[in-house]
Amino acid sequence: MATSETSENKAKQTCNELEIQEDFTTDIHPLYSRMSRFTVREELRSRPNRLAAIILGLLNVVFILVITGLSVHIDRVSETHNTLTLNSSRISSQLAHLQSEHSSLTESRKTLQNKLDEDTKKITSLQQNLNTMTKLKNDLSSQNQNLQQEKRKLQSQISNLEDNCGRCLPNWVLMNNTCYYFAVSDAVLRKSWAAGRQECKKNGADLLVINTKEEQEFIVDTLKTLRYNLRFHYTNGFWMGLKDDHTEGTWKWLNGTNMTAGYWMPGEPNDDNAAEDCAAVYPAAHPLRAWNDAPCSYPLKWICEKEVDITPHNPQ
Repeated sequence: MATSETSENKAKQTCNELEIQEDFTTDIHPLYSRMSRFTVREELRSRPNRLAAIILGLLNVVFILVITGLSVHIDRVSETHNTLTLNSSRISSQLAHLQSEHSSLTESRKTLQNKLDEDTKKITSLQQNLNTMTKLKNDLSSQNQNLQQEKRKLQSQISNLEDNCGRCLPNWVLMNNTCYYFAVSDAVLRKSWAAGRQECKKNGADLLVINTKEEQEFIVDTLKTLRYNLRFHYTNGFWMGLKDDHTEGTWKWLNGTNMTAGYWMPGEPNDDNAAEDCAAVYPAAHPLRAWNDAPCSYPLKWICEKEVDITPHNPQ
């Protein structure tokens, strides 16, 4: 009995000591004084679970952040998509409007092109008509000129017949008291100065001698009428009875008189190659600038003159 009591007392004393040791208010290390050996062992067993919980928490935070970022990004993408959809709709509307305008412009272009083609055909037709009318006008103008020339020729012949009254030979022209012959016919061949004079002498006449300004104008005007205003060419001249072959530069008429008034072309007489000693008259535009000197052997036409016998004819 005594032994049992002693053992119980010792056990109680030991428990009291443990209780005293667990009192954290009197220990300088309260965290460790509160923990029993059983608590320490439990804590050691729960550490991996806490670490896993921390990691899971961090992963949850990261996942939440990722989800939040994706949501923001998706919102932005959705907003951009909506904007693009709206812009696409507007662009589609504008494209449809442009296509409609393009179709309208294409139709207008076709209409205008057709109108242009029609106008071009009309202009071409009018141009052809104009060309035809212009040709017709030119033909009529040419015919009119020919008729006018024929008229002048006929009038000259009528005047010649009326004025001559038999005083001049046929195809001769009367002026005052002188009959003139102009060798203008194409059937008459050109001859030298001497041969032309010989033709005049066959009809009792001689080469032309010009005494007055009025006579010079009459000769040139008649040449223009008979020769139909031929353009100037050195082969279109007519021999006159004027030479300087005896003394160079001193021109004399066939009647022996010196030339006092000359109606030379500009730059004439020039005695080209020292061989131009005979004078010729031309149907020049200016009647007082119508003479030219030429070689006497050169073939040209000629003009004859013959005084009219004014003695009254008394029939027997």
